[in-house]
Amino acid sequence: MEIIAEWQRSFRMWHYAVSYHQLLLRSLIDDPQSRIDILFSNVYFLHMPAKCERLEISTDEEFDPPGIEIPAGTQGKWFIINGGVGYVYATHCQWHEDDGNAMTPSRFGPLKRTD
Repeated sequence: MEIIAEWQRSFRMWHYAVSYHQLLLRSLIDDPQSRIDILFSNVYFLHMPAKCERLEISTDEEFDPPGIEIPAGTQGKWFIINGGVGYVYATHCQWHEDDGNAMTPSRFGPLKRTD
């Protein structure tokens, strides 16, 4: 298992767009003011809690959650959340930290509830 990112702060599911298959997680803190947006693109499968008190994202080519079949040829890989508490099958995972707040538009574009 390879850890690709890790934060010791609270994150919430902020937005999911069915039409674009995008999942946005967001963390906001006030002191100092800081916001982290994490975007998963081309999401095919999603299983995770709506809120995480800390967040660790890892990948593992051997990861195979029971009872889930991803059709052959589907682009993507498993992103494992907090050691397997959650997982997302998607093509990309990217993040951005800035000094925005809940009302500031996301760097990842015009997504509902992000402006």
